[in-house]
Amino acid sequence: MALLATTAPALAQDSVATTAATAPTAAAATAPAEPFQQTIAIACRFTWECVENEPCTETEFTPDITGNAGGASADALTVQSQMVSDAETVDMTGTKQVKALSLTGGGFDARHLLSIAADGASRYTVHYADGPIVISYLGTCK
Repeated sequence: MALLATTAPALAQDSVATTAATAPTAAAATAPAEPFQQTIAIACRFTWECVENEPCTETEFTPDITGNAGGASADALTVQSQMVSDAETVDMTGTKQVKALSLTGGGFDARHLLSIAADGASRYTVHYADGPIVISYLGTCK
């Protein structure tokens, strides 16, 4: 039985030849699941809305955040989530550190940023490219 050997282009950082016997399988190339996993389910209640430089007004904006978080440490997780409101659903990604959370999402036309402090105090802003215009919400998420 003959062993077929192939070599990759000679690169300074890679001088090891790859053979059929040592080539990684698809399963071996897949990253393992993160050791810390967490389901995200947060209800927000924003009571103030501020549009550009106009005075803030009272509001009742109550989006929900759902998704999953994972990472190598329980104190620093990567988050993939959706923010669902009566107006729209926005895919958001970000990080969770201990009890604080920071998420961003949306497209070029409307960028979304949600910041939740460890005590639940929260700020949500939407930056619209057309205008441009920014709308900010102040409230809590738990």
